[in-house]
Amino acid sequence: MIFGKSSYQKNRRSDTPLFRFEQNNKAGYIDAHGKIVIPPTLDIGWFAEEDFVEGLSPARKGENWGFIDVKGNWAVNPQYWRVEPFSEGLAAVTLPVDTNFATAYIDKSGQTVISLPDRVTESGPFSEGLAAVRSVGYTSEGKVGYIDRSGKLVIPYQFASGGAFHEGLAAVVLDGKCYVEDYDGGARGTPPSVPAATSCGGVPSGIAKKCEEGFIDRTGKVVFSFDGIRGFSEGLAAVEKSGKWGFIAPSGNLQIEPQFEAARSFSGGLAAVRIAGRWGYIDRTGRVTIRAKYSKADDFSDSAALTDQGYIDRLGNAIASPQGATPFVQGLAHVMLGENEFGYMNHAGKIVFRYRAEPTKPSMLPYSDR
Repeated sequence: MIFGKSSYQKNRRSDTPLFRFEQNNKAGYIDAHGKIVIPPTLDIGWFAEEDFVEGLSPARKGENWGFIDVKGNWAVNPQYWRVEPFSEGLAAVTLPVDTNFATAYIDKSGQTVISLPDRVTESGPFSEGLAAVRSVGYTSEGKVGYIDRSGKLVIPYQFASGGAFHEGLAAVVLDGKCYVEDYDGGARGTPPSVPAATSCGGVPSGIAKKCEEGFIDRTGKVVFSFDGIRGFSEGLAAVEKSGKWGFIAPSGNLQIEPQFEAARSFSGGLAAVRIAGRWGYIDRTGRVTIRAKYSKADDFSDSAALTDQGYIDRLGNAIASPQGATPFVQGLAHVMLGENEFGYMNHAGKIVFRYRAEPTKPSMLPYSDR
């Protein structure tokens, strides 16, 4: 089966103004002016999302993944079946099939710092010294706990899902006889304690309660719980109470009263909220600064936000409306220019680099689910 390419999206955590492109089914990198800095010699995966975070980028050679530096040199030799971006100096990796896909964390020299037990099937990024890991389950996908930088399990496996720590708190979904719902209110699934309705998933009949969501502290204690939550960002977290969304501080005190139909996280001092079926933006006081008139609205990134009407600036002024648009990061946004044709656009709306990505028959799954 041959797949067309979808628009690449640069990692919002990226701290390096280098941008991935493809040529003749090889990957390379340009700078913010469109100059090729790393020639296209790297193998590509299936819709891969390689990007520089903390100075290194995942890169592929043959069937294996490693990490390259900003000059394109191998900093960690390609030897892994799967890798994730670095966070707080450590990266989660999955070893090849002959190790039974063992998981571990490595440092930037490639040394294994933490070897995880066989029962660990997922490993998240470190944040504030802790990382969420998932233990395999017998009836479902297994519960989530947290390890420290020594690999010690400091918060036992007990949650249906768990996010990264911010402001000393992590957003979690509690396990139980309930169902888990996507943030957009769409797909539903089951937590570890509830077997799925079928081998393809789904919620069994008789399960009518939505799983409780809350924030835990570094001991694993649930300190606040709500009907729905988003992780902390810029000192505030969106929470749902009685069907309306507002924002709390790390103390748990409401900073913006629940009044919105839906809400996203703060980014760049603004947060997208839904009012009467349309999306707009509020500031940290809860004041609407950009009128709710969009059917879709993303977080601000690099002083611009992507909506169904194109990019807007912090005043709500239109910037550009390209196809296949992705958020601005480090000065450029990746956009679609035609079938399998892509480019990078700057804030002035100018295309600084164009390339064509050929359809591909993937030889492996993407390294990341991001």
